[in-house]
Amino acid sequence: MRLVLVHGINQESKTADIIRGEWIGALEGALQKPGRFAAVTVDIPFFGTILGDLAGAPTPADVIAQGIGEDDEEREFVLSGLQQIALDAGVTDAQISTEQAVAQGFPHDRRFIGIIRALERVSPFQGDVALRILKQAYAYLKRPHVALAVDAIVEPVLASGPCVVVGHSLGSVVSFKLLRKLGQTVPLFVTVGSPLAIVSVQAALKRPRAVPKGVTRWMNAVDLDDFVTLGRGLTEETFASGIENHTAVDNGDDAHAIVGYLQDPLVRQAIDGAV
Repeated sequence: MRLVLVHGINQESKTADIIRGEWIGALEGALQKPGRFAAVTVDIPFFGTILGDLAGAPTPADVIAQGIGEDDEEREFVLSGLQQIALDAGVTDAQISTEQAVAQGFPHDRRFIGIIRALERVSPFQGDVALRILKQAYAYLKRPHVALAVDAIVEPVLASGPCVVVGHSLGSVVSFKLLRKLGQTVPLFVTVGSPLAIVSVQAALKRPRAVPKGVTRWMNAVDLDDFVTLGRGLTEETFASGIENHTAVDNGDDAHAIVGYLQDPLVRQAIDGAV
């Protein structure tokens, strides 16, 4: 069975071969089966460079210096997502207001800065990753030329025959949207570190929110400390019914990292068995 690996954000400096080495190396190492996937067709539709170029990837320092941008719809999308991530990570409105009060710039910029600074007090890298994933998710979901460019790379790979699909981070959003469209035969769809529970992402995806036709089993893995997932499974209340959630993943200090997700016993065994 063919294996399709759909990557997430911050891959601009990599290539499909680098991602293959990281992901397959993590799986084979955790399975203690060197060469397990050597005879398997592993497809990696690499869109990191084009998405980074089209979407941009501001850092918290950029926001503090320049603001988030002039697009009101994008500002609302990112601000809504950041606020949901922050509150679910345990940041309080009072903490955000305290950080906002000392920020400079226009009111909307001060709100962004307040949330990002409050997130970074919880974890030094949370503000950076949250901002990047929401910025690139907005570009993919709301800017047609970005979606066309990314889909032109990923869709033909998914459409070329039955496959096991693994989507990480923003890759889970891209995979879900395209599998919903294609109805491809997928015995196992694995999402890890998925932002599909974020309300602004759901609103941009629109309905239907359901297991795509053709997907036999959807397994969603969550590290409860992975703020991109809001520490939640994808259930009937948070996204859709019929999804198998595994919420006992422990990725250590980097809760959003793909390597930790792939090394989890239930995740690696599910992929190994399906392939």
